[in-house]
Amino acid sequence: MRQIIFALTAIVMLNSILIATETVVDAAKLPDLKKMNAVLQDPALTIKGAIEKPESYILRLVAKSPRGSQNITAFLNKKTSELYIGTAYDKKGKIIEFPKDPKIVKEGVAFTYGTGKKEIYLITDPECPYCSRFEKTSNGKLDDYTVHVILFPLSFHKKSPAMTEWIMMGKDDAQKRARFEEVMLKGSKKYTELIKDAKKPFVYSTEAQTYIKKSEEAARELNMRGTPALYDAELNSLSQGEILKVQKK
Repeated sequence: MRQIIFALTAIVMLNSILIATETVVDAAKLPDLKKMNAVLQDPALTIKGAIEKPESYILRLVAKSPRGSQNITAFLNKKTSELYIGTAYDKKGKIIEFPKDPKIVKEGVAFTYGTGKKEIYLITDPECPYCSRFEKTSNGKLDDYTVHVILFPLSFHKKSPAMTEWIMMGKDDAQKRARFEEVMLKGSKKYTELIKDAKKPFVYSTEAQTYIKKSEEAARELNMRGTPALYDAELNSLSQGEILKVQKK
């Protein structure tokens, strides 16, 4: 009995030590971190968050450019103030990255379908041919999943904004999914009714524009690199093969 109590006490102490080695830095202290390295003082870079480790800080940076914003993970050495931007791994080979915010991702969900025990997030562009191919390949094969769909119109797809607007006009998740499938699986052109002038950029409604901003934030939070993009419930990236191979078995 004493051994069990000692073991439990040791586990609690170890967890306390692990938690103590990584502390979320108060937002009020972020300007001080910015002063530690000249690169961080670039107006294009914003420190959105920091985690303090014994010898360094893990930084979440947002880099702004004419093409949009991007999340970047950086590592700031406490002693030398040297800044390392890119990918880092711990001794076990696991990637070190700033934790993703589930709230931001969930707010970017356009609609959800399915009742499977496993949750996945799908970032998709209605005009993307690769996204359409995935929908046709996976159609009827995702019964194991609850799918949260994030609509993300890529800037070079000129019809995608109207497609997205038309899908989002559904009154609930069921209608939005039905419209989504009409576009992705059946090639519906009903969205063209919303295009007033094909020669000018499409203008979103206020409601759709509000959603698009949330969608962009969700995609940035997930560090999306292209569509379609898949993530598990813990917001880890998944491949299409990982999703579909379960059904093949």
